[in-house]
Amino acid sequence: MKKTKRYIGFDLGAESGRCVVGTLKDEELLLREIYRFATPSLLYNGHLYWDILAVVQEMEKGLKAARENFGDRFDGVSVDTWGVDYVLMDAEERLLGYPYHYRDDRTDGMIEAAFKIVPQPELYEKTGIQFNRINTLYQLLAEKGQKLNLLETAAHLLLIPDFLLFVLSGVKKAEYTIVSTTNLADPYTRDWHWVLMKKFGLPRRLFPEVIEPGTLLGSLQEDLAKRTGLHSDTPVIAGAGHDTAAAVASIPFESDHCGFLSSGTWSLMGVERPEPLLTPKSLAYNFTNEGGVAGTIRFLKNIMGLWPVQECRRAWELDGKKIGYPDLEKMASENGSAKSWIDVDDGRFLKAGHMPEKIVAFLKETGQPYKKEAGWLTRCVLESLAFKYRTTLRELEEVTGQSLERLHAVGGGIQNGLLNQLTADAIGREVVAGPVEGAAAGNIGMQAIAKGDIRSLPELRKIVRRSFELKTYTPRNSGYFQENEQNFLKILAGRK
Repeated sequence: MKKTKRYIGFDLGAESGRCVVGTLKDEELLLREIYRFATPSLLYNGHLYWDILAVVQEMEKGLKAARENFGDRFDGVSVDTWGVDYVLMDAEERLLGYPYHYRDDRTDGMIEAAFKIVPQPELYEKTGIQFNRINTLYQLLAEKGQKLNLLETAAHLLLIPDFLLFVLSGVKKAEYTIVSTTNLADPYTRDWHWVLMKKFGLPRRLFPEVIEPGTLLGSLQEDLAKRTGLHSDTPVIAGAGHDTAAAVASIPFESDHCGFLSSGTWSLMGVERPEPLLTPKSLAYNFTNEGGVAGTIRFLKNIMGLWPVQECRRAWELDGKKIGYPDLEKMASENGSAKSWIDVDDGRFLKAGHMPEKIVAFLKETGQPYKKEAGWLTRCVLESLAFKYRTTLRELEEVTGQSLERLHAVGGGIQNGLLNQLTADAIGREVVAGPVEGAAAGNIGMQAIAKGDIRSLPELRKIVRRSFELKTYTPRNSGYFQENEQNFLKILAGRK
């Protein structure tokens, strides 16, 4: 790795997207965010959509910013995003409307509808995926139930990162890490589960060829290259399309006895495995087998993350109280223990709007004391998350038979030092935090592996360890979580 290599990575989350340039030189990776933009949603006629065309325009601005800062030659460009959502196009590659947002309520009742066609145990046996109403399968069943079923008109279905890679390259493929979030993939063949598709009546023509992460798709489309000033021979690479897969690719695990926590709008806790794990116990605990890079499986549970805090902040801002995340963390820290908790995975918290009121309503229903101050509510959510991590880690160890020595946390959520400390206290293990831009590091790293500039996944992780600051949190107050665990479990049991 003598010659300096530069890659462009787009890392898109539920709140914002980032255009990051990664420079690989002398066995180190330097990331520089050169453009940040909102990933806006639209509420129209009672339904929630992604403004995907606004995202495309912002990505073009990101490419221009890359050229302005680093010149016109790059060794690759790739995209990672959230999972499950998709774009439909007709035979002439025209959009059939805006893509639905996974928080839209059209999937209410669709899990139960799916189980009438394929029983729950069989569906889990075939896909190994956690049952969550946001999954692509349930979105497609909701679409089939519409008077105007767009699946009959559509010629192509592309998941969000695959669509954005299509915009860049003109090539339509389905990268496996993002495909695995659909509830329609076979974790053993790492392909679409065609038998399952047939049972659900989903048209085979919609679904493109599945490719492995780290696949070269082609080059930047010529008209896009002209508009942005980049060379048209810039490689477009399907790295790890799912942001969590990209983040996990970047984790410099110290041993095989280390779990991961991808911390952000969502929290995803699990372990990396060489093969899927599908057992009655993993089904009972609702664990998922999502695709990882280099042939791996991310065995994990999807937990609500910092979304309730994000929504509280938005609600307070609408009330004229603009409070930054660092200030909220400080207020929550100064508040002291909340001693009241919510089930962050309660269905009411999934949808946008009125989050402070929803939290208070939950606490009232469960007979717990509450306050309405921002610091207290934030502390309540953070402690509730930490408790959920505690119970999930116990389940994870029980299902896998592994004893985990520490938890490695990545993602934007680790900027909240209070949450990191509460997590260490709750699980009674060390929490190693970093890198913050784990998904971007994995995005860039997978491009470098695809181009042969990094030889392997273990080499990428060594480079990440050398390149980024990691911070270790040791347990300080585990007694608080031990003493209150039964009360928290009663709250969870009362909501089922």
